[in-house]
Amino acid sequence: MTEKERIHNALAVVKKATEASSAKWVIGGSTSLMLRGLPLSALPRDLDIYCDEEDIAAIHKALEPYALDQPALSETGMYRSILSHYLIQGIQVELVGGFHVKASGSLYVTMVRNVLLAYSDRIEINETAIAVPVVPLAHELWFNFLRDRMDRVDLVAQAYAKAPALHERALLAIEECNAFTTEAKRSLHLIISTREAGGL
Repeated sequence: MTEKERIHNALAVVKKATEASSAKWVIGGSTSLMLRGLPLSALPRDLDIYCDEEDIAAIHKALEPYALDQPALSETGMYRSILSHYLIQGIQVELVGGFHVKASGSLYVTMVRNVLLAYSDRIEINETAIAVPVVPLAHELWFNFLRDRMDRVDLVAQAYAKAPALHERALLAIEECNAFTTEAKRSLHLIISTREAGGL
């Protein structure tokens, strides 16, 4: 079984385990890009699932048979979240609740229910009818821009530029709900417009 197949199987378990709950979650990180078919230099090392703080307890309860620890506050440098970890189908799964990213005067809060889920894409896994929610590309642009992962920003911007009309509402919603500096917005929008124009 390949690593990609293991990730797909882990996602199927998460989906089934949380179906009976009203909790909401969305897939982020490298796995979200893999599911979109973007050309990553390496397969994801783990599976990141984002949720709002209000949904942490319900999701953790649903995944408790696979839990490696209990949800706990994590504050490291530019990040703040409530983290818990699980081992599912041989894949390390990280539940990230109430995720905040702070960098160079900007603050980004991942609002899952009100923003990310509303603009997420549903992607089928395992060549079945199982579909899982994946964060919008606009989230990956801002998240990676704030952490200065410009290689990842460029990769996502290329995908964004193929159909910008599909992603603009998500970008606007994220920017309206968060505190990004004028300079940060100007820089990121320049990257997007350059890609849309076919530039490097």
